[in-house]
Order: sequence, then C-alpha cells, then structure tokens
Amino acid sequence: MSVHEEIGKARWVVCRGEYGDPIIERRFECQDPSNGKIAITSLGFFVLYLNGKRIENDYFLPANSLFHDRPEMKLTFPIADRLTVRCYYTVYDLAPYLQRGENRLEIALGSGWYRQTMRIPEGNMSFGEDLGARYALEVDGTAIHSDGSERFRNSPRVYDQLYRGEVYDARIKEFAYRSVSVIDLPDTILTENDSVPDRVERRVIPTVIRSDRMGTVYDVGENISGFARIRVCAPRGHEIRIRYAENVNDRRLDFASAGRDRQMQEDVFVSDGTEQIWEPLFVWHGFRYFEILGKAEAVDVAVVHSDVKKTAAFTSSSSELNWLFETYLRTQLNNMHAGVPSDCPHRERLGYTGDGQLCAPAGMMLLDTKDFYRKWMRDIFDSQDPETGHVNYTAPFAGGGGGPGGWGGAAIYVPYYFYRAFGETAHLAEYYERMKRWIGYMVAHSENGLVISGEKDGWCLGDWCTLEKTVIPEPFVNTCLLIQTLTYISKISKRLGHEEDLSEWEKISKNAIDGVYAAYYDREKGSFCEGIQGADAIALAVGIGDDRTYGNLYKKYKDLGHFDTGIFGTPMLMDLLFANGDEDLAYDLLTSHDMGSFGYMMDHGATTLWEQWDGIYSHDHPMFGVCTQYLISSILGITQTEDSVGYEKLLISPKIPKKLSFAKGSLQIPCGTVGMNWQQTESEISFEIELPEGLACDFVWGKEKRTLKNGVNRFTLAK
Repeated sequence: MSVHEEIGKARWVVCRGEYGDPIIERRFECQDPSNGKIAITSLGFFVLYLNGKRIENDYFLPANSLFHDRPEMKLTFPIADRLTVRCYYTVYDLAPYLQRGENRLEIALGSGWYRQTMRIPEGNMSFGEDLGARYALEVDGTAIHSDGSERFRNSPRVYDQLYRGEVYDARIKEFAYRSVSVIDLPDTILTENDSVPDRVERRVIPTVIRSDRMGTVYDVGENISGFARIRVCAPRGHEIRIRYAENVNDRRLDFASAGRDRQMQEDVFVSDGTEQIWEPLFVWHGFRYFEILGKAEAVDVAVVHSDVKKTAAFTSSSSELNWLFETYLRTQLNNMHAGVPSDCPHRERLGYTGDGQLCAPAGMMLLDTKDFYRKWMRDIFDSQDPETGHVNYTAPFAGGGGGPGGWGGAAIYVPYYFYRAFGETAHLAEYYERMKRWIGYMVAHSENGLVISGEKDGWCLGDWCTLEKTVIPEPFVNTCLLIQTLTYISKISKRLGHEEDLSEWEKISKNAIDGVYAAYYDREKGSFCEGIQGADAIALAVGIGDDRTYGNLYKKYKDLGHFDTGIFGTPMLMDLLFANGDEDLAYDLLTSHDMGSFGYMMDHGATTLWEQWDGIYSHDHPMFGVCTQYLISSILGITQTEDSVGYEKLLISPKIPKKLSFAKGSLQIPCGTVGMNWQQTESEISFEIELPEGLACDFVWGKEKRTLKNGVNRFTLAK
C-alpha cells in the first residue's frame, strides 16, 4: 500500500456556505504511532495539524497550479486554449505527531490561488468559492481516505486574499460544526509536489522611523517578501491594522509601486482583550516598510520564500557589482513562492513566462533550484494549447500580456537552460513534441519570415521596459528570438537523436534571417533598426550582422555610457561585450550611475531591482538581474565549455576589467565548489583558483592557457 496510490481513491471534500477560512476535522484511531504517512492536497492553501501540533512549517501549499477548468473565467485578453489541469499533493511523515488511541487531524484552509477574487485586471481568475481538501492516510497498515465523513468549522480567520491580506477576529471562540460536501474533479491530474515549499528563512528586527497618533512606521532595512509579527495588548474589539509598502514619503507609507490604495496590502487583527502575538498564515506581502495602526507593536518580520539555498558567492572592489549580486539574489528569492517564479511579490505576483525565462540562467546558477524549475517547466507546458502550440504569457496561466517570442519562447528557453545547467535530458524527451508545436505556432503567425502577431486581440510585445518609450519593432524582436530558439532546439534535436528535424529548423531559420535582413538591415551602415534600443545587440546575439554591426554597437554604448535597452536586449548586450573581450565597457555599463543602470538604482536606495530603469513602477522585479550571471561566468570566469552540460567540463576564463582591482567568489557545481580569487596591479595579476577533488580544467586568460589541477592553484601573470 502506498499513499501515492491511495490518494487517487480519495474524494474531494469541500466546505460549502458562507464562511471565511474553514478548518476540516477528521478523527481516527491508531494502535502503532511509530509509523504513518499522509498524502494531501487542497483547493486553496492548507496547513496541516495533528493532535494540535502543526505538521512541518511549510507555507503556501499546494504548489500553484491549474487546479481544474474555470467555467467562470473572463479574460481581459481572451484565449480559447485547452490547458492541462493539475493538483499537486504533498506527502508527510506522521510518526512524530501520532498518538496511541484517538487522533485528531485538522486541515486549515485559506484562499490561496484557488479563491483569488481581489485582483481582476487580467480577468476573473478565481477557480471557485468553496475551499476543500483531498487526502489519504496510512495508519496501522490500512488506508483512510477523505470520503465525506469529515466535518468543518469556521475559524477566527474571517477573510484572506493573496493580493490584499488577512482579517483575524480573535473574539470568535465558539464554532458550529457542519458536514462537508463531496465533489468530483475528474479531469484533474494528481501529481506529487516535486518542488520546494515556502518557509520562514529568517527573521528581521525592524526599526521605528515614525511614531505618532496616526500610527507607527517601521523600516525592515531591505525589501522582502513575508509579513510582520505583532504583539497585541488591546481591549476587546480593538482593531489593529498592519499596512505594507515598498517606499515612504516623509516617513509615511507610499503605496504607489505595489498597487496603490486600490490594492493595498493590509492585515487586520481584532483583539479579544488578551495579550498575544499574531502573524498571518495564508498571505505574504512584498515590502520594506510597514505601519501598525492600533494598540500593538512589532515583534519581528518573517522573510518567507521558497526554501532554496545560495550556490554562489561574489565580492569585489566595486561596490556597484557587490550591490548587484546581493540585490539580484534578494529580488529573485522574494519572487519565488508556491513553486512559481513571479514578476513581483505584491502587485501582480504572476509567473510571467518572459520574466521567468530571462531569470532562469541566473536562477539556476546562483541558487539550488533544480526541483523548483523542474516544476515550473511543467507549468509552462500545462499552460500551452497542445494543438495550436500557443504558450501563454503566465504559467500557471492567470491571464496577462506579453509577446510570442520572449514570453512564449519559454517553451524552448527553460528546457534548454535546464539541460545546460543540470545535464538532464528526460524533460527534453518529455516536452520535445510540445516544443515543436510552439515553433509551428510561431511560423503560423509569420509573414515573409517575420513573426508579426500573437493571439487575436492580445498583446504582441517585442522588448519591454526600455529606458524610454519602447520603439524597437516588435516583429524584429520576436523574429530574432525565434531564430535563437531554433538554434537551441537544433541542439536538443541532436541530443535526442532527431536529426530528421534539423533540415526543418534550418529552413525556418533561414527564412526568418532573410526576413530580418530584408525589413530591418541598413546595408550601407551595417546596423539593424538604426541600432535603436539595442537592436544591433539582439541581431548579433542570434548570429546575424557583421563586424560593422558590432562596431556600431560598441561605439553607441561607449558614447552613451548606460543602458537604453529592455529586458531582452540588456543581457544580450552584456553577453556580447564579455564574449568579444570588451569587459571594460561591460563594467562601465553595469556600474554607471546614470539613469539606465544599476548604479542609479543603488544611489536611490534600492535593495531590490526595479521593474523600470527610472523606478516608476514596482521596486521588486528580478528580470534585469539576469546580468548577475556574468559576475560569475565572466568576471570570475567560472563557466563550462560549449559542449558541456551540468558542468561536466569546466573552463576558467576570467574577463578582468581595468577598473576592478580584485574579485573573488565561488560556484557550487555537481562535483563540489569552485573558488576564484584574482587581484591585479598595474603590471600583474595574481590568481588563486580552487578546484574540487577529481576535477581538472583549462585556464584561459588572453594568450595564456594552462591546465589546472584539483586543489588550490596559485600563480601570477604579467600583463
């Protein structure tokens, strides 16, 4: 008997009627408390208790998914796609919590993504009003299923919405039990959760920056995702409000960047007259500052995100690069919840495929994210129409806008990046036909080789978040991204032994390249789209253009001194400069203090990356942070050879800017940790490189090439 099999026999039990957050109860007998398991999932978030004790300290389970068809879904940008619906279940060991005799199982339920009615700019994304659960227990060698014999009661948590907050009324002590209802969701696929749960990763003591009759404002010192824990000492019925924001204006909360007043992040606690400590259970907030209105004080702040560990370290003589490294990691972690990489942790909170695929190389390199991205990759294909090949712009699908190349291209980019980072091929075989269908979708939306459209009445973005209004042509960007994905799927085809497809990829690529040259190339000047907003970088990055194109690109950004590029053009520009030995210009762009670079964000007090170069919208968007990968792969030079996957063949090839006097750091790879420490003077550079046991690799710097041995390698080279 296995709980993995038994959960398939269980029934969905739901709590019908008017209520806030219900608690389902099931009592059962146990004779041998030394062994027991449960497989459980829910409609809405769940927290599991056995005999009054919380089982594990996981948050925001089950992992976000397309639970089932949404019959009342009304989209701002309509689609008619057939999607794959799925519910993730989690398995827990019950032995530490079981007791001999009667046991009481309680499942506390919150709205989560299932009953999401607050944010509607993308349309009605709620799956339903009735929260519920499904589970299978293994106790005393027998199976106990959810079957309708359970009962449920209301809880003091009378309201919760992810985009808003929780309302908890501590005065509610008496609960009337009601019977659950049994429903069927026949089309839902039950899948064990192979991602990582959210947990409280650390707690921070905030600082009071204002306190008066209007309330107390606290500064956490950094932008985080999580919530405040408060100590309440107030008379019965006294209402305490905790409001959250990224910014302050004259030490008062400024809600503009995280949803304004119409989508304010706010928790409410109603006192029962006793002193107690309280924090929310089913929501996280994205904030640096918070305000307490009422008779309470902050105890601390919980930093909550997916439980992934850092796999890289970096520090240097540049405060700007050090800031970029730490700021990207903080931003990325703030945007990892319920198995999905989000665009921001407050206003939108969606798994935008454009933002997600852009950050994937850095996220896979700098964080232990194999399980996290394996799950999100499944979300991408669950959110693809299996017939047309259309890939939606959010995964799991929750509406929203984007573009067919940069967003839909996640169907190629993420599996390819995953393969390169971790060396696995099973997912390539599993999704290969779906990748091919996406290529077919792009061809079907092309004319004269150019990708000219996406879904009818939907967005068809090219690049996004350029410094000034985006004018780089959408067909140019989408077609270039198609060309790049054709390069990647060609490598995948070879790896899987599908050489029969290579001629088709070559044909489509040639047609697209010809279309780009015909429509956008100035043969006299050697530039594409007059080099606007990184157009030459995007062309060169996908293998088109010539030496003049690169020369024009170099001159433009040498003169400009900062980025004017969007979320796709920026990392392409960085990659080109480092690859062509122009690390000095790459360094200048990364560290510039002009608007249009990271130094500008740093100067303006940012602790997480902004959505826009000018900071006008969200202050916690990770997509520009993909550039952080080059601190490890280029400045430290820890990378893998072109024919390597999963770091089976390492290459140490640092790109050393003249203005940087030292850089050091490390990267964890499957066989151990690789360390690099270099320092330079006017005449020489000293290196200390540490390789794990059993690993040897080449070192390349300029004309110098040598083989490094495992252990510590120390040497000095003249410039």
